[in-house]
Amino acid sequence: MNKHMNMSRLGAVGWGLLVALYLRFGLEPTGWLFYELSHTTDVDWLYWGYSLFRGGGYAFSLWAYQTLACIAVGALTALLLTRRAGRRNT
Repeated sequence: MNKHMNMSRLGAVGWGLLVALYLRFGLEPTGWLFYELSHTTDVDWLYWGYSLFRGGGYAFSLWAYQTLACIAVGALTALLLTRRAGRRNT
């Protein structure tokens, strides 16, 4: 295994971790970003983004399997990116 493949795997694991952390902690703050942006720009459809992310983040936080789902999605992301990098290198 070469050095480039190790870096690809490390990057894939990093992206998987970022996705998992975003699902766990980033949905509601993204909603607030849409909220502020909609009021700053007076673009009404941005408020729908606020509603979607804020409501989705709240509902997701109530789910008993939230942490397990975040880990599973992060691991799946890392796996898919690792496989994609492996195919590209061969």
